[in-house]
Amino acid sequence: MKFKEIDIKRVIIHKIIGKTTKNDAYTEASTDLHNLDPDTKATLLERIESAISKSKRFFETSVENMETDSFYDYAKNLSKTDKKDFLDKSVLIAELAAAAHQKRTQPGGLLIVIDASLDKLSSVIVIKAELQQALIINGKAVELIKELFLSPAKEFFKIGILIHHDPRSMEKKSFDSYVYDDNFTAQKNDLATYFYRDFLGFSTHENDKLRTNNFIKEFSDFVDGNVKDFESRRLLKTKIKADYRESAVDIVDPASYTEYFEKDGLVTQYHTKVLSKFPRSFSKDLSLVDAALQKSSLQITSQLKISGPPDLVENLQIINPNQETKLRSLIAQIESRDVARLVVIKTDALNPSFYRDDENTE
Repeated sequence: MKFKEIDIKRVIIHKIIGKTTKNDAYTEASTDLHNLDPDTKATLLERIESAISKSKRFFETSVENMETDSFYDYAKNLSKTDKKDFLDKSVLIAELAAAAHQKRTQPGGLLIVIDASLDKLSSVIVIKAELQQALIINGKAVELIKELFLSPAKEFFKIGILIHHDPRSMEKKSFDSYVYDDNFTAQKNDLATYFYRDFLGFSTHENDKLRTNNFIKEFSDFVDGNVKDFESRRLLKTKIKADYRESAVDIVDPASYTEYFEKDGLVTQYHTKVLSKFPRSFSKDLSLVDAALQKSSLQITSQLKISGPPDLVENLQIINPNQETKLRSLIAQIESRDVARLVVIKTDALNPSFYRDDENTE
């Protein structure tokens, strides 16, 4: 995602005081606009543009909460307000942010509310900077922005954007919304819900980037936790990664994998634990999974997982002591020096939870 032109019109900075054991989160509101000098404005624009360009942390969302007193309600006409109304609505937006901080693990910080235009479309940008140290907001002390974004000890921050792309209508489809989460990684299933959902009233349910990432993780976890046979686990995880990497089809159909669980009687569990979390199909977006597709992992036991390049991991074999045919073949390969490495895993009474594929006998 890239915008050709970002113009900052008005800025105000409020402070969010995080929740403590004694007090709920609350707002310390500014009473006037913050005028940006050219250097400060350039710093702010650069950081916004940089965030938007990071595809693994910047996500298109949808507006879900359009009720009275929601972020959408306060922001939808913010560009048309006079100074007093802008100040008043920015305080209400800050109070929404404070109300979303329901846990002490959600740090307070600064909330920057920006009346802007993106590609000449009326927009509202909010930036939440998760500062740990105490900062004092002093009138028009915009040096806070420089401290915030140029400090060597960079803090995490989040950005929400609401764009009114069709000024003829106030319907949901006339708005675009986006969220940047500096703390998001592909190992997580979602962005920070307190920010995008509880505060902004946005939804990530229709984001194909997250769906693509979450489905392969949910599928792999289900296979590791339910398919007992090592070889079957290996083949299933190889199959879905090959589909992601090589299939020319740009649609992911989670139900198409159901047949692979029929033999083990896992169809019902697959529907309950995996399929129920996803739509019938969605567009494949590999932005978050590119790195994961370059390596494979296999759950050997409940306590041991092997990860590495696909061509190595996908050719691993596991042999249980009671698999006599495979053992004889292995001995022959060892004697003929066809085995490069041999890993032996022993179980004992001190480790009763050790996972074994005992039922896979020959």
